[in-house]
Amino acid sequence: MKRLTRLSWFACLLSAILIAATSVAGAADQAVLHDALESITSSELSHHVDALADDTFEGREAGSRGGRAAGVYIGRELQRMGLAGAGDANGYYQSFGSAYRNILAQIEGSDPQLKDEIILLGAHYDHVGYGTASNSNGPTGYIHNGADDNASGIAALLEVAEALAQLDPAPRRTIVFAWWDGEEKGLLGSKHWIAQPTLPLDRVALMVNMDMVGRVRNDRLTVYGTRTGRGLRRLVSRRNRESDLWLDFTWEISDNSDHYPFFEHNIAILMLHSGLHDDYHRPSDDAEKVNAPGMQRVARLMLGFAHDLANGEALPTATIEAIRKELLGLRSDSISTRRRCERLLEAIGHPVESDVRERASQRRLTRSHS
Repeated sequence: MKRLTRLSWFACLLSAILIAATSVAGAADQAVLHDALESITSSELSHHVDALADDTFEGREAGSRGGRAAGVYIGRELQRMGLAGAGDANGYYQSFGSAYRNILAQIEGSDPQLKDEIILLGAHYDHVGYGTASNSNGPTGYIHNGADDNASGIAALLEVAEALAQLDPAPRRTIVFAWWDGEEKGLLGSKHWIAQPTLPLDRVALMVNMDMVGRVRNDRLTVYGTRTGRGLRRLVSRRNRESDLWLDFTWEISDNSDHYPFFEHNIAILMLHSGLHDDYHRPSDDAEKVNAPGMQRVARLMLGFAHDLANGEALPTATIEAIRKELLGLRSDSISTRRRCERLLEAIGHPVESDVRERASQRRLTRSHS
């Protein structure tokens, strides 16, 4: 009996020691993350936006001298951070087309069991140059600096990359950072990377896109894609405690930015977006109109949930079934979204059964008459 008591006491003591060690390690990890979050400042974000939305870059049109100069700026920042390349031949650039190039860097995961899983964080760095009748809301012929679209996303991703690079140890999963070229010409950069990935596409578990995050108004941020992976909404909400933004979770998913090619390949996606405005695709989208403190809150939110994703025991899984079930719950004003989802499911070999379509239709009719 005494022997059993001693064994029980020893087991309790060992458990207490393990719990205490885990608590200390967890506290240390949170302290490191806190320092990383604090390293993202509105002044540094403003510095990047001011530089990239300057007239010298001539609107950063893909393939132009201004667009290539913006690519050089990003590459120099990555080199300063000491990040490893994830482009062609392990460099930063992936060239394609006549004069386009994506820019990619990575932090290799520290866990031998998890480092093959990739969290991809992206933002497009091109804009529309001097504007044309097909891509500008006018007037054309003037430099469109694209401070919000998308110097804000470029800046936020640079700051997130630098903050994650400070973590020691590195996140357990590999994090890839991508600045896409040619988004304004039809998502050319992200489509090219999907077709010719510089890292195995089947390793990408989640793609997070930042497009126009520089005009946060009334604390509001739209978050797209949380239903493409189980648990994504909860994860983002939990990390929002620090940023304290009013998150508008929407089911609307359109082929309007670089997350969409990943969604088409059944990869879970998120997109952060602070909303359209009167300066969208106009020469008046200038740096002085960017809300730097708001952009800081968005970047810190992204850093927080990227850290959690990269270090969690399991990743949210993308599921066609989740999309299929969502068709039953769409609001009556979301018919166009429902039809796009149906076409997407059919295109990738998962057509919506007639009973699912019928039940969705009945639910919309019920709601419209209630």
